[in-house]
Amino acid sequence: GSRKDVPKLLKGCDLFVLPSLYEGLPLSIMEAMAAGKPVIASDIGGVRELVKNGETGILTPPGDVAALSAAITMLLANRELAGRMASSGESLVNYDFSSARMVKDLTNLYIHLLAK
Repeated sequence: GSRKDVPKLLKGCDLFVLPSLYEGLPLSIMEAMAAGKPVIASDIGGVRELVKNGETGILTPPGDVAALSAAITMLLANRELAGRMASSGESLVNYDFSSARMVKDLTNLYIHLLAK
């Protein structure tokens, strides 16, 4: 169900894992990245727009439990790598998905469409 304490919950996590089989553009990944958490997720749909494999997180094949487990183990063992991915993800969300950026992009789209 709906939760109003997601930032508090994420604060207690070492990483965020989303092993979905189907997703659009998951807000849960954006929330985790905004909270500075490294992300491991299935390589599906809109997830690829947020998780750049090896840069902002790790993508695993959907349904591949062994790959998911290996990615979790790797990030928990390599705090430096996890920190770099968390920082990159946080920057991505704060820049590419900020409300200011969305307003700017939408305004530019309207200007472009009205100029035709």
